[in-house]
Amino acid sequence: MLESLAGLSISAKRVQLITERVGAELCRERDQATEAFLSGTACRVEAAGTPELLVISADGGRVQTRQADKDKKWKEDKVGLVYEAVPAPETAGHEYKGPEARKRSVVATLESWDRLGDHLSERADWRGYGSAVEVVFLSDAAQGIRSVRERCCIDATFILDWAHAVGHLSQCAQAAFGPGPKAEHWLDQQKDRLWNGRVKVVISTLSRLSTKLGKPRKKASENDPCRILATNVNYFRTNSHGMDYPTYRRKGWPIGSGIVESTIKQIGKRLKGTEKHWSIKGAEETLQVVAHLLSQDGKWENFWNRYPLPNVA
Repeated sequence: MLESLAGLSISAKRVQLITERVGAELCRERDQATEAFLSGTACRVEAAGTPELLVISADGGRVQTRQADKDKKWKEDKVGLVYEAVPAPETAGHEYKGPEARKRSVVATLESWDRLGDHLSERADWRGYGSAVEVVFLSDAAQGIRSVRERCCIDATFILDWAHAVGHLSQCAQAAFGPGPKAEHWLDQQKDRLWNGRVKVVISTLSRLSTKLGKPRKKASENDPCRILATNVNYFRTNSHGMDYPTYRRKGWPIGSGIVESTIKQIGKRLKGTEKHWSIKGAEETLQVVAHLLSQDGKWENFWNRYPLPNVA
């Protein structure tokens, strides 16, 4: 497009080198800010305003890297989000959509979930975590994400993503009844109960089904119905404190983590693909550029404002 519109030709290799050079600088600034936050030496002004509702979320994607061991080529890119929202309480007779996300901040890394938690904590602090009226952590219940929430956002209200909860109920319906009307009716019934806050009834129903099918055999496959039901009984018990959906809707809080999933898809358009083979360093640097481009918090603009444009007059 540049060549067609302006007669400017830039090779893909040159774009890659520039991206990695900028990404390296963004990595350095990110790590510096995170270490200052962790050591308590950060001296900066928070993002303007006191958020009425601050939402934090996280999820993981996939990036293919250059490794000698083929089984270790695919690495997980961990992505965290912080955004503000104005509560939008449920209105009778209208489909609940939750509040609109505002001024998204994106952090990403190929490092550990603990390190993602450090970077996410720094960004949340900058966005006003300490002064926000309400803070929620909205995500699925994956182990790595749970560790971030429990270590870094212990005082935030946990909301289990509604779609993930329903997905687990769907697994149980198929395991207990197989495909067909009976499974569909059962699933609709449990969704209705969960939507209306009857989590204990859902857990009790799952427990009875699990007992009826029996305990899973040792080394049972992931598709074994007994294993699916037993696993999900534990899943709903462990995460029941994040399923108070009537309260969340009454307060006008989000119950779906679609924004972090769409962010990961956008990142994947640049980094994910069977034809793309990254070095760990190159992937980390490119992640920073994409994360800054997707952010709406002014970080990208502030970065370039420090580099004056050349005088072309």
